[in-house]
Amino acid sequence: MTTFPSFPGWDGIHPAMAQFPVALLLVAPLMLVISLFARQAWRAWAGSALVLMVLGTAAAWFAVASGHAAGQLVDKVQGLERAIGQHEALGIATRNLFTLLTVVWALVMLVPIWRKKALAPALRIGIQVGFFACYIVATAVLANTAMRGGLLVHDYGVRAMLGALPREATSAVAVTAPAEGGPATAVPAVVGPAPKEVKAR
Repeated sequence: MTTFPSFPGWDGIHPAMAQFPVALLLVAPLMLVISLFARQAWRAWAGSALVLMVLGTAAAWFAVASGHAAGQLVDKVQGLERAIGQHEALGIATRNLFTLLTVVWALVMLVPIWRKKALAPALRIGIQVGFFACYIVATAVLANTAMRGGLLVHDYGVRAMLGALPREATSAVAVTAPAEGGPATAVPAVVGPAPKEVKAR
């Protein structure tokens, strides 16, 4: 009988959740560039960018929250605590930056509609260029956040608990001491009945 893996818990979903803000928020500036040159259809492209920003920013909030929950399961040894702290701080900064940018761009799109008066072409282009410059700075922070998360996996060996454990077992994430000066490694530590021995026939 085919079985499917169980859905990870809140403290194990961060690796998957973190991919959404990266993908969505890095595609949005492409829409912004197109809107800059699409004179007649600029609003449609700018609206598409806003949708991506809203979805990406919402995903960033979930990624930060799930990442904080996952970080509580890791034993802070050697430089690992500092690395996790830097990654979490950058994640919060990324979330806040894109929240601000999303609100600003929503106002740029909605205020002219509310006033029933379109922006002058020169003013619109100036706003778009300035906003795009700010957005590029935010994407640099986003990329740095993603890179720090990758270092936790590849340099420190931090792994998420993705599967459900039996009821009689309790789980945690343990970090092993580095071997010969290497990075610390985080591995699942399961406390429960020992696995049954399988005898070869």
